[in-house]
Amino acid sequence: MGKGVVIKFDGLDDLLKRIEKQPANVRSEASNIIQNTALRVEKRAKANAPVDTGYLKQHITAEKTGELSADVTSLAEYSIYNEFGTRKMAAHPYMRPALNQEQPFIYKKLDNLIKKGLL
Repeated sequence: MGKGVVIKFDGLDDLLKRIEKQPANVRSEASNIIQNTALRVEKRAKANAPVDTGYLKQHITAEKTGELSADVTSLAEYSIYNEFGTRKMAAHPYMRPALNQEQPFIYKKLDNLIKKGLL
């Protein structure tokens, strides 16, 4: 099977480094926020995905990959072609728009969590 599409949030490294220095209860809550955001991205990506047979939607998944990390992937072999297009086919982005829609949510939630943890 092909590699599929994997898209990650950019710019979270500094925020995550600050969270790693917080008490365990703050890190645990951050983990929940990250997992929740990954599930929200998965849901939006599935809603945005082009449908022919439904195979693409069925192969979009969110998975916790660490205490402060999660991946949302699309493992259908042709995922990349739908997302970015080809010279013969227009792009039908579904992952990037889902990620862009959820990016403000995760930043706000994690920033508020850090502020709360530092009080």
